[in-house]
Amino acid sequence: MKKILLITLLLIVGCSKPEPINYETTLVNRKGVFYTNDTNKPYSGPVFSLYDDGKKKEEGNFKDGKPDGLMISWYENGQKEWERTYKDGEDDGLRTNWWKNGQKSEEGTYKDGKEDGKWTKWDNNGQKRNEWTYKDGKRDGLYTSWYWNGQKS
Repeated sequence: MKKILLITLLLIVGCSKPEPINYETTLVNRKGVFYTNDTNKPYSGPVFSLYDDGKKKEEGNFKDGKPDGLMISWYENGQKEWERTYKDGEDDGLRTNWWKNGQKSEEGTYKDGKEDGKWTKWDNNGQKRNEWTYKDGKRDGLYTSWYWNGQKS
């Protein structure tokens, strides 16, 4: 019975997620790598930051002191500002930006820290403005623009 209780306790403790920490006030940034003050090791775990009024500014995860996975940022008015996916501190995956009014402003993908694939920009009223493609961080292929009236230019 004691073994079962001990195993259960170890599983609960071992599977529990660490509490998110405010990386702007708790960690030290050294050349883009965030370290803990008390252990002087690159931090791994959930993070967040806040505006002065206490509203959430950013949240995500760090691995070995760098962003890893989905990171989200909000404007002070509470609207989402951007979502980015990171792998080992580099952009890797979908990146989406929004205007302060909640309209999408830009969307595209990264692969291994370089722009890769289709990118689109919109005006703050939702009208598509530009569309282009990247390959290995360089523009590649057709670049399309739209006039204010929605017609292709």
